[in-house]
Amino acid sequence: NFMKTRMVNRIVNKYLLHNRSIQFKSKDEFESFMERRKDINRAKHKQPPTLNVKANLDKLSLGDMQVFRFNFRHEKNQKILYLHGGYNTLQPSPFHWRLLDKLTLNTLHEVVLPIYPKSPDYHYLETFKAIRDVYNQLVEEVGADNIVMMGDGSGGGLALSFVQSLINDNQEVPRKLFLLSPLLDATLTNPNITKTLEENDILVSRFGVHQLMKSWTNDLPLSDARISPLYGTLKGLPPIYMYGG
Repeated sequence: NFMKTRMVNRIVNKYLLHNRSIQFKSKDEFESFMERRKDINRAKHKQPPTLNVKANLDKLSLGDMQVFRFNFRHEKNQKILYLHGGYNTLQPSPFHWRLLDKLTLNTLHEVVLPIYPKSPDYHYLETFKAIRDVYNQLVEEVGADNIVMMGDGSGGGLALSFVQSLINDNQEVPRKLFLLSPLLDATLTNPNITKTLEENDILVSRFGVHQLMKSWTNDLPLSDARISPLYGTLKGLPPIYMYGG
């Protein structure tokens, strides 16, 4: 257990803290973080140099959006549309890439990773439109019944909000939804999120989540169902498999 804890700490310190931490001490610190993100998000997203992808990798685009497709033995009849987390601001991490590669090999589904538009240059309307475009493309290819939607963190919230938007527009929904530690309520008003819990978290703070999500919502309230699907429609949803840690 000691060895495992040390290894986890090493990984967190080396790969996550400086890349994924949203512990902002002030508004100024947040603003300079967003300035850096602007440049990073405008650049083309690339496969992590340290990762040797075992699946076939197709680097495509849909309009201005990059779309990566992972497939194995050219199995393409079943799709997983994966919405990665990062508070609609961060690009996918090496851990996302590793997960999607393993997911492809283990499920024999084609895994589709759109690099959807993000804050600070883009807001929720552009993000939803881009996801709708890639979803419609997959529906044309294999039909909604052969599509699984999956997302982690804010990407999990996005996946559920998106499916709710399909229901509201009387469109076909995917076969299943897999949500990994999803951010379903961006207001973070749950009383179980205690001060102690927040103080012990080395990656995330309420202030950080709120600042990033507010930047992306473009002044839409965080309680809006498009941002916090917990407040959206719960009728007509496909089966949901939810994992948290």
